[in-house]
Amino acid sequence: MTFWIIVALMMGLGIAVLAFVLLRKRPDITSNQREQNLLLAKEKLVELDQEKAAGNLDEETYAQAKEELETGLLEDTSAEDTVARVQPASARAAAVAVALLVPVLSLGLYMNLGSPKYVEMSGTPGAQSPHAMNAGGKTPTMAELLIALEERVQQAPDDPEGWFMLGRVYQSMNRYADAVKAYEKLAELTDNHPQALIALADSLAMVQGGKLSGRPYELVRQALDQAPDDSTALWLAGQGAMEAADYQNAIYYWRQAEAGLADKPDYVQELRNLIRQAKQVAANAGVELDDPGSSLAEPSAQPAGITLSVSLTPELQDKVNPGDRLFIFAKQVQGSPMPVAAVRITAGDLPARLTLDDSS
Repeated sequence: MTFWIIVALMMGLGIAVLAFVLLRKRPDITSNQREQNLLLAKEKLVELDQEKAAGNLDEETYAQAKEELETGLLEDTSAEDTVARVQPASARAAAVAVALLVPVLSLGLYMNLGSPKYVEMSGTPGAQSPHAMNAGGKTPTMAELLIALEERVQQAPDDPEGWFMLGRVYQSMNRYADAVKAYEKLAELTDNHPQALIALADSLAMVQGGKLSGRPYELVRQALDQAPDDSTALWLAGQGAMEAADYQNAIYYWRQAEAGLADKPDYVQELRNLIRQAKQVAANAGVELDDPGSSLAEPSAQPAGITLSVSLTPELQDKVNPGDRLFIFAKQVQGSPMPVAAVRITAGDLPARLTLDDSS
């Protein structure tokens, strides 16, 4: 009798343990997964907004990509809710099965197997959730993104957005020849949209070692015929003209680009450096420029600069000669150590009031 009481207690304990494991409240994995999906969706939406703001996506393509993103997020959320509903039901069914089978099987197997086989609990619902969390919570690598995009354009060869994104990925991986093929297809599908022509010209130039001469320059000018204010096209056109020793037009294009990038001071400064270099090259080649950019360079009509007074301290006045040359220069607080402006004077010119700007 005592034995059967012990057996009954052991069976009850085994059932209680298994029931607790199967029916306990599980971590809300779907909630975590949903939050991760929402975070990824927000990041992708920010990328789309940036591409649109940069002029790389037109309104129609942007709206289509945003709709696909929202649809995918809705499908993921629905799938997670389905899993969340199925798992508790499966757990309850397993608990009932344990309650019925353990008393029957344990009588015959107890002496051979001892306590219940906890190894079987690894097959209960939710056991694979850590793997699912890792798979769903990681941002795709560039290689994975490339595979997905290549499959996408194979399945939807008439999708301009797919070809545009594929070309961008190829460019980021320095696969410029493949990027050219992608942008050729994009230009075909979009009836030579300016952005497609610019992207194609840029990739072709990289295939040519960074040179815009030839077809890339022709594509850029073709894009400018449709979008004369496009800053990227104007920038590239200036480079193409510079390579062709057409210094007048190089400066003309860069002045136009400068006006369109007035809200981006870093780009404006780089353009001004290019313009200054073009003037110097033209001067060295004996080419006279006809007041380049005078009507298009409003932002630089009053060049940024700094005015300062320079004098020698009494301790130095007896240690220098009037003919000694002095260099006064300005550098960026952070950035390149190269001077951005410089003036040469002699000690005899001091004290002096000087202005350092783009003309220096």
